[in-house]
Amino acid sequence: MNTRNGALAVLAAAVACAAPATAAATPTKVNVRIEGKSKTIFEGTITTDIHAVDGGDGTGPHKCDGTNGGAGTVSGPTATSAMDTATKVGRLTWAGSYDSSFDDFIVNRIGSDASSSSQFWGVAVQGKSLQVGGCQQVVTKGQEVLWAYDLFGKKLLHASGPKQTRVGKQVSVKVVDTEKGKPVAGATIGGQKTNAKGIAKLRFKKRGTKRLKARAPKSIRSNELTVKVLKA
Repeated sequence: MNTRNGALAVLAAAVACAAPATAAATPTKVNVRIEGKSKTIFEGTITTDIHAVDGGDGTGPHKCDGTNGGAGTVSGPTATSAMDTATKVGRLTWAGSYDSSFDDFIVNRIGSDASSSSQFWGVAVQGKSLQVGGCQQVVTKGQEVLWAYDLFGKKLLHASGPKQTRVGKQVSVKVVDTEKGKPVAGATIGGQKTNAKGIAKLRFKKRGTKRLKARAPKSIRSNELTVKVLKA
């Protein structure tokens, strides 16, 4: 997908076949991650709820509760309302254009990173790119909402491993592409490369808290993997 019209066409097709959503209309804790052009803009757990969203395009606030465009019949917090909450928590701004024919937003900018004629903001929930708009996808407790710059056609990296280890002890961390559910070879994490099974062997020389992110060509950065390194 390399034009805004293409993005709108995909959204239109998705609206036509979207299944009804179900969700509770209560405040919901979800994990939101916003990956910009060159760095992670936001990553953390936020509490979001059903609320109108204003993309700053002059059209005012619009509903964003999973029923947009007839996508669902029961309202709830959504991928876009979660992002909207996260930007407020992170003291960021975002801009989006509301399209009345699709009853949803095209996100044009988050933070200082604006879309271009060939690179757009995309969204995934639970490691899968959405086939509906962000205001049409209800999110539930504990889910991960990922907004990423130039997401289309990229691997969506996820890193996993132990929460703690000891100085000098070798540990294994794994990197997978959640979009396809496959391990990623050649990803860099903690200064090491993953093998064909998506595993990298790490050894830390000093105590402390290590915050690791996986990176790979044609991929979106992974979640932050936090490993506490104890004395030997």
